[in-house]
Amino acid sequence: MAAAYKKLPSRVLMVVFGSAVMGLSIDLLVTAGFGLDPLSLFQAGLSRVFGITLGRASQLLMVSIMAVLLVLDRKRVGLGSVLNSVLVGYFVNLFARWLPMAGFESLWVRCGVVAAGFLLMGFGIGTYIAARLGEAGVDALMVYFAEKCKLPMRRVRPGLDVFLALTGFLMGGSLGGATLASMAVNGYVIQLTVDMWQACAIARQTTKSQ
Repeated sequence: MAAAYKKLPSRVLMVVFGSAVMGLSIDLLVTAGFGLDPLSLFQAGLSRVFGITLGRASQLLMVSIMAVLLVLDRKRVGLGSVLNSVLVGYFVNLFARWLPMAGFESLWVRCGVVAAGFLLMGFGIGTYIAARLGEAGVDALMVYFAEKCKLPMRRVRPGLDVFLALTGFLMGGSLGGATLASMAVNGYVIQLTVDMWQACAIARQTTKSQ
């Protein structure tokens, strides 16, 4: 990542913004009713097993994986890991109270909502990863395996998504068309978002040096 985004306040803001977008995307997918993205499906399964809210399940999963990462690869854990682990669940619960249900009965509206949901999920993940303050949960595992296997994130993410979707379904989560669509595009949207932020950073640095 270029040096243009080296200032801590800007990077923290990127983490908060990315986490908020992720929280909104999860609520959109829940509201659309076509199934959840793989990560949210896994979290929904956890919420059913433990009898907690989806937001709490998100926080439980993120914190648990972060503890594992402290053993596997400590450099993956940073301020962004902690913030994202807590904030995504917070924003899920927050937007769930604000999101209107009226008008979502229409099939076309629901299709638009679910498309926005999984596109925003990839964008939110890519945004907070681009801040370079550490990754949380499955995103940290994605970056870890991508670096270890020397593969782009768009190729590593589908394997993780399949595992999450199947496990979440077995725990009682809702598997549907949105789950399959998310598997197909999630890694690409994440990769494109990270590349976009990197290109913006390079452009800013070039402008400042002129």
